[in-house]
Amino acid sequence: MRKAMMVTVTAVVLVVAAWIGWPRDEETDEFADRAGNAVEQTDENGGDGTTDSGADSTAGTPSDPVTDGEVDPGEPALEVVDEPEFDTDGEPTERIEATWDEDIRAAARTTASAAVTAFSDVDQSADDWWKGLSPLLTPQAKAVYEDVDPRNVPVRQVTGPASVVDESSTLLTEVTVPTDVGDYTVMLVRADGGSPWLAEQIRPPS
Repeated sequence: MRKAMMVTVTAVVLVVAAWIGWPRDEETDEFADRAGNAVEQTDENGGDGTTDSGADSTAGTPSDPVTDGEVDPGEPALEVVDEPEFDTDGEPTERIEATWDEDIRAAARTTASAAVTAFSDVDQSADDWWKGLSPLLTPQAKAVYEDVDPRNVPVRQVTGPASVVDESSTLLTEVTVPTDVGDYTVMLVRADGGSPWLAEQIRPPS
């Protein structure tokens, strides 16, 4: 606006000079013409010396969606990532179907005989007795048998081959093991068809 005022004042001075006979040369006449044009533009634009294009230069510009620290609700705050993968320590993702066959029966008989043999091996220290028995037990059985005093175990030896007596389940079975005090019954369980049998219970003759 200050520039517009200066142009207006200059134009007025030139006009007054022309009236009083102030001598003018070609440059002065050209300057006066420019000043007159500026006055006309000022009058046409409401006296502020600006053009329509300058006044509305930002009228059609869309506003910035992010102002004063506000986040545009149409944009995600964080990049979505896949959930990270977890470590399974090499365990299979799917269980192997369990079935019965001669190899499975043989494995059950072997495990039951080994469990009763370790259980009856009482002519050693309690620590050594437990080291021989515990690997053949399930975690639940370990919690039960770890407090057993081997001096109170009546059986001393296995006297014959074991026999599978229950195949109604593919994950649980009972095997009888002959001993010097009668047949012990061992309940065996396994997690799936690819897991070994483990002793859940070692029951003395009834």
